[in-house]
Amino acid sequence: MTHQPRRLALLLAVSALVAAGCAVPTDNAADIIPADELPESLRPGFTATTTTIEAPITTNVPIFLLTRQAETTRVTVVEVQREVPFNPTITDVISRLFGDGSVTAEEETFNYITTLSEFELLGASNVSSTAVIDIVNLTPEGLPSDQPYEGDLIEVVAQLVWTATEIEGITEVRILINGEQSIIPTNEGDTDVGATVTRLDYELFDPEFVPPSATTTSTTVPETTVTPASSPASTTVAP
Repeated sequence: MTHQPRRLALLLAVSALVAAGCAVPTDNAADIIPADELPESLRPGFTATTTTIEAPITTNVPIFLLTRQAETTRVTVVEVQREVPFNPTITDVISRLFGDGSVTAEEETFNYITTLSEFELLGASNVSSTAVIDIVNLTPEGLPSDQPYEGDLIEVVAQLVWTATEIEGITEVRILINGEQSIIPTNEGDTDVGATVTRLDYELFDPEFVPPSATTTSTTVPETTVTPASSPASTTVAP
């Protein structure tokens, strides 16, 4: 029993020494750091702000109207800009060729026109690099017609092809008439039913296109020298 109090006293002494060694020293007074040396977020009066960057809502894309070249009376395409939703679909772009406002009042003063005002867009989509555009011509009353278009269909198709192939990734176009695959006119003649066409099929509508000069081949006939016939020998008659 005599060893128990001595052992307890020894443990208390060791604990006191350990506690003294682990104690964190403190100063009598805290150091004052000048405000201009503090990080900005810790300075008096600091207010945190956030910056919000809004994503664009719309963008501009090119479409193609038509105009008549005064010097040659040739109809060519002309590029204009239209506002569409950001990241537009092919329908967003092609639809700008149809309906009211397809040609602005200012563009009309430049003699820009569209033949697609006589048509309605039924649908537009793309399969890989091929755009599929479905249109129907309208009656004078503005209703879908089941009769063939009486105007120049090549001008209609040229507008569609030039506009569609300006969309990234689109290289060829298939035109449907009222949902049906049809024969489509090109600069080189009519296509087969349901064939696709490219911008090269309508390069005559390019205002910078220069038709190759017509060459005339002339055939020169070599000159023929005709030797005059010799006169018959004169005959002397003896008296």
